[in-house]
Amino acid sequence: MAIKVWGIDVSKYNHPIDWKKVKNAGVKFAILRVGFASTSNRNKLYVDPYFEEFYKGAKKVGMPVGAYFYSRCNSVETAKKEAEFILNAIKGKQFEYPIWLDVEDTTTLKSASRSTLTTAVVTCLEKIKNAGYYVGIYSGKYILRDQLNDERLKKYDHWIAQYATRSTYTTYKISMWQFGGEVNFLTRKKIPGIGNDVADQNYCYKDYPTIIKNAGLNGFKQNHLKFELPFYIKTLGKVNIRKLPSTDSQIIYTVPGKGIKYKITKISENGKWGYASYRKGWITLNKNYVEKG
Repeated sequence: MAIKVWGIDVSKYNHPIDWKKVKNAGVKFAILRVGFASTSNRNKLYVDPYFEEFYKGAKKVGMPVGAYFYSRCNSVETAKKEAEFILNAIKGKQFEYPIWLDVEDTTTLKSASRSTLTTAVVTCLEKIKNAGYYVGIYSGKYILRDQLNDERLKKYDHWIAQYATRSTYTTYKISMWQFGGEVNFLTRKKIPGIGNDVADQNYCYKDYPTIIKNAGLNGFKQNHLKFELPFYIKTLGKVNIRKLPSTDSQIIYTVPGKGIKYKITKISENGKWGYASYRKGWITLNKNYVEKG
């Protein structure tokens, strides 16, 4: 079944926010600006003055959150600085949605070659990813086409900004689409609870909370079985067995219910999947779906 979840992204410009009203208005998630690089000096990095307040307020009402950073990195050096800054700012917090790098600054996009800029973006994202976070890139269709090498960025989830009735970005699959804010062709412009009544609005096409929690990313603890091979597992309910150890892989068999045992002879590199030799496929080792048999 296709997923389309309505959410917002906010920064200091949307303060104050009554998160209870926002949630009651039907908003399902919020991406919070964690910080930004100074427009006068890309080496000066700042936390959004309301990031902490927004995080606490959203969490208090049970609103799933992600974070984004307005980037101006144009070299490996500045990319590493931004990544370290972001990691320090989000440390100790839990995010049900990705950590996004916002790449749109006009001056930055003119400051280096396409190759150099793309390398900077990849460097920043990889450093955050390797620290245990689910990452993605936020940008526009034409920036990705003309000023960055989108082929090198295809492995990261894409959050595309395009204020229109539909997104026309078709190069790679979109995970999130920012479709409007003050200019909005799809939904109401005003959202109760937002300080100025207007916030950027988005549709998300992935079940990020489930993906991120199951993978033990973004501050959530990993939740997978791990024993000396071989070992047996027992299903806790309906679960898929796949051709490869990935939720994107082909389903070769669906276990119908609880109590079915399988012998696990291999574990995937990331420790999240076990090879069920009887079915010649991979089954999740997530404790929400299986237990030791």
